[in-house]
Amino acid sequence: MNFFKRLGPGLLFAGAAIGVSHIVQSTRAGALYSFELVIVVILANLLKLPILEMGVRYPLETREHLLHGYHKLGKHYLLFFLLITLCTMFIIQAAITVVTSGILMLFLPTGSSILVVSLIVLILASLILIVGKYSFLDNFVKFIIIALSATCILATLLSLKLFDPNKVSYTFNIFEFSKTTDVLFMMALIGWMPAPVDTSVWQSIWYEQKKDYKNAFFDFHIGYWTTTILALLFLSLGALVMFTKGDGFSSQAVGFASDLVSIFTSSIGLWAKPIIAFACLATMVSTTLTCLDAYPRVLNGIYKEIKGNEAKSIYNFSLIFTVIGTILVLYFFLENMKKMVDFATLISFLVTPIIGYFNFKLFIKLKKDTAYDNSINLVFIISLVFFSLFTIYFVSLKF
Repeated sequence: MNFFKRLGPGLLFAGAAIGVSHIVQSTRAGALYSFELVIVVILANLLKLPILEMGVRYPLETREHLLHGYHKLGKHYLLFFLLITLCTMFIIQAAITVVTSGILMLFLPTGSSILVVSLIVLILASLILIVGKYSFLDNFVKFIIIALSATCILATLLSLKLFDPNKVSYTFNIFEFSKTTDVLFMMALIGWMPAPVDTSVWQSIWYEQKKDYKNAFFDFHIGYWTTTILALLFLSLGALVMFTKGDGFSSQAVGFASDLVSIFTSSIGLWAKPIIAFACLATMVSTTLTCLDAYPRVLNGIYKEIKGNEAKSIYNFSLIFTVIGTILVLYFFLENMKKMVDFATLISFLVTPIIGYFNFKLFIKLKKDTAYDNSINLVFIISLVFFSLFTIYFVSLKF
């Protein structure tokens, strides 16, 4: 039990990450390209490490969250991050909510409205956050991540055991950099692999909320590398099961949820379908809760930075604002879930070098002369160059 008590914001990070990026994007990567994009998943996790690690490094060194650091760099840094948040929060929360609702509808009568179910999910999640607050979120996500990890490992091992390459006749897509669709999918995959880089700010706020800095680095790395391993497992499931079937995923939320559950049940057995569906639902609920908690905390944090820490909290108001904006996005853009997810993840990719630069500037201010810090400094520079060049490449593809 002492081990689990040491875990906190690191698993909240995992809870935010494992949802759409793993369950949706990693599985699709395997289904579309077999194991071709494994190296992309590994590189994305390695290159984002220094950016996301600032979510624990900065509060550990300063006892302040990253928003305070951005404010110290200059008010325009803080306001620019606010702009990025406002431009991405509704579409990202909508993408997460519609996946959650699609899985939930597997348990509901046929003919239920995805929009109505999404509204109910958002309202119930908001009530849980208002009543249960951080402590509930912290405890809930720990058990969900552990349960999903065990289920995913079991399904992957059974898929490997059942896989017979001699019986595979399906020809998968060959990834080509000359194909715009391939490049756009890869960028969308990286965008949330293992998570959007603005989750570094979320983590820093959660660490400040918990005020447990003793185990901060241990906690972060447990959560971070857990998400990396699970991403590879989900990609493997997509490659071993969906790939061998020669099927693609449905673009509709309920159809996608059914395809997702079939990945597990085809490996474990139909008897496990209710258990698997519930595990996937619980995982997406944890992601919905985690992100729905994070955006209001960010808005509240920026408000307090501008008005002063003594200013009254606007968390509840920001939560309502987030829910209303998410519902409007769902109302107007609900028809194709895959396009919504790809758009949200692509936006996250494009803002990566910007937020990465913010975090790098703060890293330079904190940097100590150790072998580890010098290694992180090098990876930071490589990361910023990589994401900047790919952003330029994306712009050249579009224009």
